[in-house]
Amino acid sequence: VLGNSWSDNFFVLAACRRNDFLNNEDCQSRFGFVVSKRIGNAVARNKCKRRMRESAKLLNVIAGYDIVFIARRNASAASFQEVCGSMSKLVNKADLSLVA
Repeated sequence: VLGNSWSDNFFVLAACRRNDFLNNEDCQSRFGFVVSKRIGNAVARNKCKRRMRESAKLLNVIAGYDIVFIARRNASAASFQEVCGSMSKLVNKADLSLVA
């Protein structure tokens, strides 16, 4: 199933509707995080992934989607507030947010 993608300075968001959502109304949205080796050493990549995971916990997302955040090079230099703001903005841009 093909989905759509949205991007900003720090991340690319790719999302598609889950096939099993029609059969199971209780299924939650799933998140994936991609941080390539272009970002930096392992410490920088893990720090970026930790910030992305914590920020995703704060998002109110519609159920039934697979959502992948792909970090861009300058994401490793972003503060936690910038990461939260960027991910929230992308979710709103994709119309996946429960809160308008």
